[in-house]
Amino acid sequence: MENYKLIHTIIKTAVENGIRYIEDNPKLGLRNLLDLGEYFASGRFQKYFFNLAHEILNNEDSCYYDIIENLVKNTNHRNLTVCGINIGYNSFTHGANIIREHEKKFGFNIPWSIVFNFEGRSEDSLTGSEVSNIINSGRNIGIYSYMIFLGKNNISDSLYSIFEKNDDCAFIIFIDPCVINEETAEKISSIPNICIFALIDDYNESSGSVAEKFDFLRKYKCLHGGYYCYDDSNAGNIANGTITGTLLSLNLNFVIYVKRPGCSDVIAKNVYDYIYKTRTKINSPVFPMDFYGDIEYIDKIISDEPCFLSIGSCGQIGVPNISDETGHNIRSASLEDILATTMPEVKYL
Repeated sequence: MENYKLIHTIIKTAVENGIRYIEDNPKLGLRNLLDLGEYFASGRFQKYFFNLAHEILNNEDSCYYDIIENLVKNTNHRNLTVCGINIGYNSFTHGANIIREHEKKFGFNIPWSIVFNFEGRSEDSLTGSEVSNIINSGRNIGIYSYMIFLGKNNISDSLYSIFEKNDDCAFIIFIDPCVINEETAEKISSIPNICIFALIDDYNESSGSVAEKFDFLRKYKCLHGGYYCYDDSNAGNIANGTITGTLLSLNLNFVIYVKRPGCSDVIAKNVYDYIYKTRTKINSPVFPMDFYGDIEYIDKIISDEPCFLSIGSCGQIGVPNISDETGHNIRSASLEDILATTMPEVKYL
């Protein structure tokens, strides 16, 4: 634990200084931060990431320099530092080591993140105390990243309290723009371990209210982006540039594509291949991520076999997609027991 605290303090200082360097000189500052990150990289994911980043940024005209410069100038630096460390170090290094230790000990895979699907809240929904207990159990086995789908539900006071109490974890919130207002944006900005992705599915140039919602997030320098849900009917909008144009019109540089239930495997693979190519080969002004594909990809680097766990608003367990329920419920078994029952066996031993 003492070693963790020391390394965490060193990395925090380095990241804070690196962000200031990027603000003054984006290209040199970013390269210096990458060099420093590479020095501290010990896990397989970190080494892969920094090698890829160096390869991409060898292009002096890379749009990633502009994306990072916009991010640093328009986002609260404390937010960037805390989320960056909670994901980059706590999840992908410290947490990954704990995950692999537990996998070797118990023989079942452990996901690096847990997805909460709270879009369908009801009177029987999980309480704040129940959610808090799940996160405490997750942290004990190395899970420091949590994705929460809220849809048109507001971020409750109990969730805000959970975010604040678990300040070493990263919380990625997926929310409908309709619930964002100035008060919400101001509250979000005060909690540095939150990253917000707002739905852009129905946006067009005439729907100015959506743009106004993103303006609130930008005004309070929240770490944010957009997310787009796709299936066979609208996946073409991803590759033909329609979504990129929408994102740029909203002054967004980050997007997460979320596969809808019922999307064919062929379309899902085509979308993921396009996203991967865009990130590594195409000089795009928008950085794309694939929700399911990238969760799986990161998990394969950490644990060799991919695994995915979602928890519904009433505790129902789903794998591998949010809607694929298993019949298990977190209220009737511990998180460890749920994982032992639903996750694949470890094969890399």
